[in-house]
Amino acid sequence: MKFGNRLRPFILPVIAMVMFTFAFGYAIQSQRPTLIKPPPVIPAISPFGDVVAGIGFVEPSTDASTQSIISVGSQISNVVVKVAVRVDQEVEVGDLLFELDQRATGAELLVRKAALTSAEAQLNKLEKQPRPEELPPLESQFLASKATLATAIDVRDRERKLLANKAISEQEAFAAEEAVHSAEAQVAVSRANLELLKAGAWEPDKLIARAAVDQAKASVEQTQTTMDLLRVRAPVAGTILQVNVRPGELVSALAAQTLIVMGNLRPYHVRVSIDEEDIPRLKLNAPAAALLRGDLQRREIPLTYIRIEPAVIPKASLTGANTERVDTRVMQIIYAIDPENPLVKERKILIGQLLDVFINVK
Repeated sequence: MKFGNRLRPFILPVIAMVMFTFAFGYAIQSQRPTLIKPPPVIPAISPFGDVVAGIGFVEPSTDASTQSIISVGSQISNVVVKVAVRVDQEVEVGDLLFELDQRATGAELLVRKAALTSAEAQLNKLEKQPRPEELPPLESQFLASKATLATAIDVRDRERKLLANKAISEQEAFAAEEAVHSAEAQVAVSRANLELLKAGAWEPDKLIARAAVDQAKASVEQTQTTMDLLRVRAPVAGTILQVNVRPGELVSALAAQTLIVMGNLRPYHVRVSIDEEDIPRLKLNAPAAALLRGDLQRREIPLTYIRIEPAVIPKASLTGANTERVDTRVMQIIYAIDPENPLVKERKILIGQLLDVFINVK
């Protein structure tokens, strides 16, 4: 206890000394300058002197004033039975992309083709009238009626002589006269029927039959068009970028579904947005280059001028700069990338990628 009592006056000074040493060390440590580490990726630096910079959007080379990606859908709601393409496949104009169920439409096409055959047969029947087999009976009937008339005339003439000699009554002579009139009428009917048959079908009937044939042809063509629409084909030559449909899925024409995404990748196009404040300094067809974001080797991508979009539009994407306003408007310039560029072959440049583009205005 005496030893503890002797150490007690030294405890507080020792604690104070330790606290002072810690505070002094902390103060010295906090005064050291902070080491600034270099960024993992060096920011893009212009390869030119005086430049106009912009953000480039990689897109297909399909001619369009917005994003040149083609979104292929279906004009008909139906079930997919076949998908004929895969991602990254190159297709030509008219190549089959996917196919919808054709069973109902195919059956309807058969029905309409049968109706067309019937209408054509009816028209052909009218145009080939009269049938050769129909003429002999009417000609014989006409000759028979003429013979009957001749017999009636002979009987009438003899009856007149007998009436003059008072051998018959006037009633018998009148009956003979009427028999001649009846025979003449029968001859007229036979002649009219024969001429009507020889004249063939009535022209208005032919017109109605031709109209029926045209209507049946139109129905067949309409159904055939529907059959063609069930086979969705490539509208342009290009590369398949996305396939968003599988066999067995129901696609709807009303939903505006993007089933196949495609575009022409030979060459790639870069749509560069230039702020309207930089337009006065811009030189068209001037040398331009792009840099990949995150490329440690900082490889330049030469760009070839294609065209300018003559309309200044609101900026769609913002970079985050303090001077950039939401209502910033931009002019768009289209450049092309050489398909033989190593970065293209290495698949370092892809559709939808953003590039830092620098245009020389010196």
